Amino acid sequence: MQRLEGIVASAMDGIITIDDEQRIILFNPAAERMFGLPASEALGRHISQFIPERYRAAHATHIRRFTETGVTTRQMGSLGAISGLRTDGKEFPIEASISQVEVGGERLATVILRDITERKAAEDALLESRRRMEGIVESAMDALITIDEDQRIVLFNPAAERMFGVARQEALGSPIERFIPERFRAGHGEHIRLFKETGVTNRRMGALGAISGLRANGEEFPLEASISQVRIGEGKLATVILRDITERKANEDSRQLLAREVDHRAKNALAVVQALVSLTRADTKEAFVSAVRGRVSALSRAHSLLAQNRWEGGDLAAIITDETRPYQSVNQLLIGGPAVTLGPNAVQPVSLLIHELATNAVKYGALSIAEGRVDVSWRILPSNELEIRWTETGGPKVEKPVSKGFGSTLVTEVATRQLAGKLEINWPLTGMNLVATLPSSVYRPDLTAGMPIGKDELPQPSEPGSAGRILVVEDEALIAMELCSQLESRGWQILGPAATTDEAMRLVSGTQLPDVAVLDINLGGKPVYQFADWLQSHGVPFLFCTGYEQHDDHKRFGDWTTIRKPISLGVLETELHRIRQMP
Repeated sequence: MQRLEGIVASAMDGIITIDDEQRIILFNPAAERMFGLPASEALGRHISQFIPERYRAAHATHIRRFTETGVTTRQMGSLGAISGLRTDGKEFPIEASISQVEVGGERLATVILRDITERKAAEDALLESRRRMEGIVESAMDALITIDEDQRIVLFNPAAERMFGVARQEALGSPIERFIPERFRAGHGEHIRLFKETGVTNRRMGALGAISGLRANGEEFPLEASISQVRIGEGKLATVILRDITERKANEDSRQLLAREVDHRAKNALAVVQALVSLTRADTKEAFVSAVRGRVSALSRAHSLLAQNRWEGGDLAAIITDETRPYQSVNQLLIGGPAVTLGPNAVQPVSLLIHELATNAVKYGALSIAEGRVDVSWRILPSNELEIRWTETGGPKVEKPVSKGFGSTLVTEVATRQLAGKLEINWPLTGMNLVATLPSSVYRPDLTAGMPIGKDELPQPSEPGSAGRILVVEDEALIAMELCSQLESRGWQILGPAATTDEAMRLVSGTQLPDVAVLDINLGGKPVYQFADWLQSHGVPFLFCTGYEQHDDHKRFGDWTTIRKPISLGVLETELHRIRQMP
């Protein structure tokens, strides 16, 4: 008996014995700790005082049934998980079993109770974690597919349904290879076999990399995949995470195509420049340099126009205006015709064509004297061909040249070979006139309208002589040297060149301010805008000279006068005189 009492007293579980009236006659130390009540106060109390009120009726049914049959409403001798009530009113979960014995004609029931608060908290945490994980799987943007050792699908989340166009119920139990193009299935099997054995695919640990998927409609698409596995009992489950990279792949292909196109255009431009340098002929070094510079500038202007239009073409009127601006005086050159957008492959050759015609007119034709005139017009013929007319009048008397120079050859080659057009040149005494008839493929009908534009009268370039003091700020030594040399030869007094804004400030501090300034935007990686603000605050007009198509990094100067590199000295000087005269 003493041994039994010792067991009851030292038991880790609460032990409570009740009589027929469900009053407590035994309350061991573990029960005291569990309910927060000494045995002396618990003895004689009704057992229901340790049960939350809302469960007391059900508890009474359990006890009545048990005393009559020896079976609870759950299972023999077990009350399962129930709730207890501490003396401080706090509820807590209990796991309970009950047994009964008859002593002297009286039935006694003994309940063994175990506080499962910690276990219940752990189970609740596990359940919450499972629910959270299920929520993640259900809401994941990536497709999650789990397969068993037979490679049959046991988990197929909503993202996988959307990706492959298959409902979950239809996918579950089917082989994973149904979502792999047939020609890749053997390789996929090798990936999975290797991964099951070693945890490593034949690419790298846990990664399948870029693979191809197969939608329910038979469409193949690119995927990025990773795989992991977990052992469940004696078996293994593998989970594949899949991401549809169709859009990313398209963007990458587009970037690669753009890179190849840029590389092609850059190399092609260099090749054209190389050919121009090699083929240009002149009687003097100065004439050679001038000819090459003019032709390279024409290419540069065409390139800039294409870049501004995202390589989708260029406006014919803008091309003709740009190429003739340095070579004419007020009312000497008239431009007019309908709105026509050239295709991207026609912009550069048409620019060269107009440049050569303008250069020839300045040297030998109508633009070589003040009385001369040039009329440039164009129209769309009923055959949809583009006709460009160049008509010179009022210049010196002309005769058809006996032999062709490089410029004439270039005009012919560009019009007839590169642009696949027809060329007619006449040499009346009043001045040369040219008609180029180009196929409809040189312009874009979708961007070409039939409304004529007005005649364009362009500003007069400066006359040689004393032009004034000019500050040159340019960090590229060769460009700075050439720019200063050319400006000096046209009558400008040079201040500089300065390669940095600090050097520019030293040049203008404590001395007479320049009449005008030419500023490169990027000086060794540092913008010139702060110095430009200083010049503006001191009333010094300036313009930017840069290779950038736009300088959006400083919005206030977005509409400022800007000359693009490589520089046309005629355009530069015209703009310098214009900004000096501005109020």
